[in-house]
Amino acid sequence: MIDPITQKLVLNNRLLTCSKFVTNGGIACDVGTDHAYLASYLVKQKISRRVFACDIAKGPLEAANATVTKLGLQDKVTLILSDGLDNVPDEGVTDVIIAGMGGELIQDIVLRAKWLKNGVNLVLQPQTKAAELRTALCKNGFEIKTEKACRDRKFIYTVINASYTGKVDHLNEVEAITGKLDLSDPTAKEYIKTVAARLKSSAFGIARSKDEAQREEAKKLADLANKLCALAEEK
Repeated sequence: MIDPITQKLVLNNRLLTCSKFVTNGGIACDVGTDHAYLASYLVKQKISRRVFACDIAKGPLEAANATVTKLGLQDKVTLILSDGLDNVPDEGVTDVIIAGMGGELIQDIVLRAKWLKNGVNLVLQPQTKAAELRTALCKNGFEIKTEKACRDRKFIYTVINASYTGKVDHLNEVEAITGKLDLSDPTAKEYIKTVAARLKSSAFGIARSKDEAQREEAKKLADLANKLCALAEEK
């Protein structure tokens, strides 16, 4: 947001964490830019020399234009109406940031853009379905290099840093949930505990089913939750 008193650009912790994975001195693309806060921050802080800020709808781009104009960044931030990366010029782009979307949508955007296989640095922040996103990335030759859990108000998010290497990896259930999180980090531990709690809740909801297959599924979910809790409790 732009602070109404100081008129300075201030990022929330979720977007600030994303910015820390962006290549210094490169050309970035912010997919689903909304108000273009992240895009503007990247050029204001001289992290990126140029940013493509794109969104699928005209409304968010109008809000983005207001931000860019107010900050005087029209020569550094280019606004693009685009479904994912479909209309983004790929030449010279070093980084693609996709934050604040569901994991399945992020997966679709990444896998559709074949030019991301040319060594582009990916910064991905899923709101949901993070395990499914990690699984799809690794199955399709994208390597998760590192990952960071961050707290923003009452929620905990994870930011995934990945790039295409061509190496295919098949994650097990625990790996799909923990990714490359540093489990010595208290925030990462809390993130894992939150996922485990959701799994336990799902298990409890179906455990009393008369269907044997459903009861077996409940047991698997509960076992997985217990494994995650054990990992999160390790010192």
